[in-house]
Amino acid sequence: MGKPRKTAQAKPVSLAARICVFFGIAVFALMAFSVSAAFASSGEGKEAGAEGQSAGVALPGNVFELEKVVTTIVLPRQGMIRQFAAGIWLELSSVEHRALVTRIQPKLLNAFMTDIQRYFYRDTKYRAEKVAKGKRGYHYQAPALLLPPKPKLDEDGKEIHEEPAENDAPKAHFSPFKPTTDPIIVGLQRRFLATCNKVLGPDVVTSVQVRGLFDQWPNER
Repeated sequence: MGKPRKTAQAKPVSLAARICVFFGIAVFALMAFSVSAAFASSGEGKEAGAEGQSAGVALPGNVFELEKVVTTIVLPRQGMIRQFAAGIWLELSSVEHRALVTRIQPKLLNAFMTDIQRYFYRDTKYRAEKVAKGKRGYHYQAPALLLPPKPKLDEDGKEIHEEPAENDAPKAHFSPFKPTTDPIIVGLQRRFLATCNKVLGPDVVTSVQVRGLFDQWPNER
């Protein structure tokens, strides 16, 4: 009698291999994530879009609208992904700084992506473990823009330009941004401002305004 054949047994897939596959899926999901589609499917995105110049609010020259920031947080242990899209505007101390921000924008956006990942990591972990499916999402829309003050006119209807006195401090730029009351966004804006001071240099940016931020959980369980 011949010896019985030994059937080959499949080796279990290692944890490292599974993590690599999962990260590969995460990268693919990030590449497939379209900001425009996300904003279009969100009420926050539509309202924010109607809030700007289309609503007749002319932004001051020292306000710089960055490209949308899109990033992902991956929780390998929970097997979950959280995607973010954020609209971020900068208030510059001078209109002349626009050229600098335009040139450094890619580096600044990468830094903001890292800020979002670190800032929301614990929050993401908590929502994945403690919050029920379908209720984990976080959406934020900034308050409506403020209208600039009406210019003073003389009797003929011409604008009056007041010359500052010698000892008067320079007149501050008009800010169209109403302060947010959301503590999450307040903390995030402070973090972004600190990043701007590192990347662009101190006193280039006076404030960072998150105009809209929302997330998606594409594979929540």
